[in-house]
Amino acid sequence: MSNSSDINSDSYWDGRFSSDWETHQGPRQSRFFARLAMENLPPWLIEQVRRGGLTLADWGCAQGDGTDVLGSHVGPQQVTGIDFSEVAIAQAAGRYPTIRFVAENWLEPSQGNAERFDIVFSSNTLEHFHRPWEVLQALGTRAGKAVVLALPYRELERIDEHFYSFLPGNVPVALSNGFRLVWARVVDCRQMPDTMWGGEQIFLVYADGEWVDTLKLTLADCELGRDDVAGALAWLRAQVAARDSQIAASAEIEVQSTLISQVFAERDAQIAQLHQALTERDQQISSLQREACAREGQMASLNATLFQISDWADRIGKRPVRYALKKTALGFARRTLRALPLSMATKQRLREQFFSIIRPLRASVQPQAPQQRPLSAAVLQMADKQFVDSERDVFVFAVIDWSFRIQRPQHIARSLADAGRRVFYFSNHFIDADEPGYQLEQLPGAAALYQIKLHVKGAPAIYFDAPSDAALAQLQQSMAQVIHDFGALSSLSLVQHAYWYPLVTRLPNTYRIYDCMDHHEGFGNVPEKLMAIEKQMLAGADLVTVTSSWLEDFARGYNPSVAMVRNAAEYAHFSEPPAQTYVDAKGRKIIGYYGAIAEWFDLELLRAVALAHPDCLVLLVGNDTVGAQKQLADLPNVEFTGEVPYARLPYYLYAFDVCLLPFQVIPLTLATNPVKVYEYLAAGKPVVCVDLPEVSQFGDLVGCAATTEAFIALTGAALRESGEEAARNAAARRSFAVEQTWSHRGEQLLEGLAKIQLPRVSVIILTFNNLDLTRACLDSVLKRSDYPNLEVIVVDNASTDDTPAYLEAFGQRHPEVRMVLNSENLGFAAGNNVGLEIATGDYLVVLNNDTVVTPGWVLTLLRHFEREPALGLLGPVTGNIGNEARIEISYPDLAHMPATALNYTLAHMGERYPMHNVAFFCTILPRSTYERCGAISEDYGLGFFEDDDYCRKVEAEGLQIACAEDVFVHHHLSASFNKMNDEKRRALVERNKAIYEKKWGTWKPHSYRP
Repeated sequence: MSNSSDINSDSYWDGRFSSDWETHQGPRQSRFFARLAMENLPPWLIEQVRRGGLTLADWGCAQGDGTDVLGSHVGPQQVTGIDFSEVAIAQAAGRYPTIRFVAENWLEPSQGNAERFDIVFSSNTLEHFHRPWEVLQALGTRAGKAVVLALPYRELERIDEHFYSFLPGNVPVALSNGFRLVWARVVDCRQMPDTMWGGEQIFLVYADGEWVDTLKLTLADCELGRDDVAGALAWLRAQVAARDSQIAASAEIEVQSTLISQVFAERDAQIAQLHQALTERDQQISSLQREACAREGQMASLNATLFQISDWADRIGKRPVRYALKKTALGFARRTLRALPLSMATKQRLREQFFSIIRPLRASVQPQAPQQRPLSAAVLQMADKQFVDSERDVFVFAVIDWSFRIQRPQHIARSLADAGRRVFYFSNHFIDADEPGYQLEQLPGAAALYQIKLHVKGAPAIYFDAPSDAALAQLQQSMAQVIHDFGALSSLSLVQHAYWYPLVTRLPNTYRIYDCMDHHEGFGNVPEKLMAIEKQMLAGADLVTVTSSWLEDFARGYNPSVAMVRNAAEYAHFSEPPAQTYVDAKGRKIIGYYGAIAEWFDLELLRAVALAHPDCLVLLVGNDTVGAQKQLADLPNVEFTGEVPYARLPYYLYAFDVCLLPFQVIPLTLATNPVKVYEYLAAGKPVVCVDLPEVSQFGDLVGCAATTEAFIALTGAALRESGEEAARNAAARRSFAVEQTWSHRGEQLLEGLAKIQLPRVSVIILTFNNLDLTRACLDSVLKRSDYPNLEVIVVDNASTDDTPAYLEAFGQRHPEVRMVLNSENLGFAAGNNVGLEIATGDYLVVLNNDTVVTPGWVLTLLRHFEREPALGLLGPVTGNIGNEARIEISYPDLAHMPATALNYTLAHMGERYPMHNVAFFCTILPRSTYERCGAISEDYGLGFFEDDDYCRKVEAEGLQIACAEDVFVHHHLSASFNKMNDEKRRALVERNKAIYEKKWGTWKPHSYRP
């Protein structure tokens, strides 16, 4: 093995066994991991060591604390502790004399015959190497029967001492010495009491195949999860292949034919059993998914029925006599029909004719049965109700998983759920799967708060790179399933990390909020691609929420829409003393800090405080990622607890006599609004901070120091606080903190949301007769547009039916809708020009009255212009039009149109394609396009070719024309022109075609997409 190999990593070996071992790693951690191994390794393996007299080497044993635990389970005479450090081995031998310990470096070439053991065990060592599988190769040369490993698993946010993350995609099923994986178990340590590891551990057993065969194990003895079955199958197939080679090489092949058949039969049976187990697991999962879908459908159906019955009962309650008379009349009609001396066929015809006349009366008496469409019921309900801003669902695209350290993301999400929003918290941890989908977890404590883990092949970590095209496509498809299944047609997306933003820009009808919590450049290790996306997000978000004044100034350099939403405290959690608190064994006063001990932590300042107050205990609670414990090991009054769960923080906080914020003053901390100060104050504790901009908001409630001397002096003054002064100050701190809760922050975020200034959009609807179509169009625009800055202008072209009277009455009911009633039919172009001329919008929509729009259509169309500044004209897809905007789609009636259309548009989120002509049944253009291209040409009279003409103007200005595939608008097609005499219509087409070709050359007939 080359001496240049990093398996001799200095970062792992150097100084690991210095005098601070007791406090830096500690016997507790070694014993914790050893006990965890004994509880989770296969019982048959432990039994083989115990009763079979097998020898076991504990490689990397340090001072032998874990080795002692192993010896207590299998017998100390069978266990040998192996370590590189002679100092550590000497200490281990002195502490545990009944166990054999050997100082030996197995990573160096062995001299002579190296000692071998039946089992080589190693706990939490390989993660300290850049290339751990080379280390494992060395361990395998010392093992006769098995190599057993305990490793941190799926550790994506590694601590500084770790250089490798063990993931499903990089753990092999075979070692170089031929050992195969026969056991794998994953254990989540985060919820364990007094845990010494804040993540997952995986236990792996690699064993010699021939030895395992002698044990006659079954599938029950090999705890492989579903993801590991493929590995087990590969192992079995490899065993068969290896046996084949042996048999082929044997001179007695005919004699052993019977043995070969038996081997194949046994292996085939084992493979069949594994396939059967996998099939049964898949069937169980599918069954559960079907049951969940059915339950969702039943709940949606019951809700719909409840609403209908409630409305029906409400109508009856308002007019009970009227409904009683109707009910009596219907009953009399039925009895009369039965009594008539007619054949059953004649009675049936009379019944159908009678009820076709009075069906509206019957419908008003009886509630209608809901449609049984489980996945679309929520969509149908959303499509048929008035959208208002308060109904928008919340998508939190989080920077951490919900079960990780409780911080701002979880608090903000819960506060919005408590405010009545339906909140979907998207974890940064993905499900590694080939197919789109998601995993749902309903979170406790709120009626509608869910964590969702989306399917993404490879489950990439969001911190290290922007999403690949393949990952983004699968994220988009997985997200489409969430939106569809929950009917989440109106949302606001709260983005907390740049990785999510490319996905969010494709979501339909969503507000985009960037919750800027930190100055990410200040971390110094953020990839350039992610930093570039963050700048796009800063500029493109509808609202940027910030936690500090520094971040507010920073964000305003990109976006004028910025709202201050500082951090806060969960007051109820920190304001009440716990049943038990930490007690110093020496009775000292406690100077305390909890939180991350990272690169921004000022160790020199803390050292000065500890030296100035040697009679006090300086207690640091939190994850140490910078080796602070080692650097401060010479201070006897400084102690570390390691990371503790959020729920246990009050246990330590109420033991603190004074709380510290000892940060370095660097760009990162200058932008920081420290959460822990709010929590300190909620407990009424004295607080001393370094001089950061955000500390000024606390006024006299917090001691603020610009120098080390001032920091030490303020700490001393806080320690002397007592009596009435202490009680008075504690009450003032709590009084401040009770007004700085996460509920307040949720309210502030919603207030900022209400102030979002989206561009004004003017919708011009030209009408001529066809009153029923106009009613449906106007109803859909008012109910489904879901856009706060919408101007609706109705221009009537001298309709000859009841349309003018209806529009006058409609205008009185809806004064926000502008009405223009022309005295003569000006034609399509001139009629629309009337509306375009008076419109005030930044964007202009020309919409026929024979259309019906779908939920969120306005904002979804608008987003395409934000992504492509050169876009000049845009239309939606539809099922009935004479050009490329036409798609194949069908629905039984308009009530089912929104749900059917949603299936198509969600599959094409954020997508558009270029077009030669956009038909003006529905088209949107920026005001800048209108100002450059002018009004619609009125050369074409009543209509035909004016939209083609306008498209040529747009192209002449160098602008793009496109069709948005994520917006569908129903179109009846030529409702007015269909009433025109065929001869007149044909003449009009020929006349206008000649006008067009004189201006633009040969007209290209419209075509459909292939």
